[in-house]
Amino acid sequence: MSRNTLDGYYLFSSSTAALVARIVTHPVDTIKTRLQIINTTTKIPSIFSVAFPLTTLYRGLPVSMLLSVPALSAYLSCYEWTKQTLNTRYKLSRDTVMSHLLSACAAEVVAGALFTPMEVMKNRLQTQQKDSTITLAKTIAETEGFRGFFRGYWMGMAVFVPHSMIYFVTYESMKQWMNESHFQTYMLCSTVAGVTSIAVSTPLDTIKTRWQVSAADQGQQFRQGPIAIAKNMIKQEGRVALTRGLLARIACGIPSTTISMTIFEVLKDSREKILGNVGKTFAIQ
Repeated sequence: MSRNTLDGYYLFSSSTAALVARIVTHPVDTIKTRLQIINTTTKIPSIFSVAFPLTTLYRGLPVSMLLSVPALSAYLSCYEWTKQTLNTRYKLSRDTVMSHLLSACAAEVVAGALFTPMEVMKNRLQTQQKDSTITLAKTIAETEGFRGFFRGYWMGMAVFVPHSMIYFVTYESMKQWMNESHFQTYMLCSTVAGVTSIAVSTPLDTIKTRWQVSAADQGQQFRQGPIAIAKNMIKQEGRVALTRGLLARIACGIPSTTISMTIFEVLKDSREKILGNVGKTFAIQ
C-alpha cells in the first residue's frame, strides 16, 4: 500500500466497500432499529412483526448512503493513517494490540462526526412513516437546532469506540494468526470479529437508539437521558430488553462488516494490478 493512505485509490476502495455494504444490508438494519425501540413487557416481538410493509425497509437509505460512504472512508483512512503515524513517529509496530486499539479509537472519534447525523436521521426515518428526508431535516433543525443532528454523539462514542477496539483487535489478530491474504480469510476474520464486538456493544446501542428516536417527540424518556432510559428498561421490561435486536443487529452487522472489509482488503491487495490496467487502457486510447 502506498505511504499516502489518503490518496484517490484508497478513498475509492473504502467508498466502494461502504456503498455496496449499505445497499445490501439496509433492510435488516431497519428491522433491527424497529425492534430496539419497541417497549413491551410481555411477548418479545418477532422480526416478521416489524418487517412489513416491505416497501418501507429502505426508508432512510438516501441519507444513509449520503453520509455513510464518506464516514466509512474517513473511518478506514483514519485507522490506517493512525497506524502508520504510530509506526513512523513513535516506533510502535503496526501489528501490536496497542496500535490496533489506538487506531480504532481515533477512527471512531473522527468518523462519528458523520455517522451520528446519519444515525439520528436514519433511525427516525426507519421508525416513522410520515416524514421525507428533507422534511425531517428541516424539522430537526427548527425544533432542536444544529445540536439535534448530533444527538447521542457521546453515547455513540461509548458504544462504538469499544466496539471498534474489540473488532480490530480480533480482526487483525486473526489475520496475523492465519497469515494469508485471501478474500476467504478476510471474510472469516471479519465475521468472527463482528460477532464478538456486536455482542459486547448491543446493550449500549439499544439505549442510544431509544434516546435518539425519543428526541422526535421531546417526551419524558428523552428528557430523562440515556442512564434513566437504561434503568427504566431493566425495571419495566427486564434485562432482556438490553439485548433486543441482537439477532437482527448480527444479521445486519456481519454482512455489512464482512462485505465492506472484504471488498476494501481485496481492492487494496489488487491496487497495482487495477491501476496498471487503468494506465494501459488510457495509454491505448
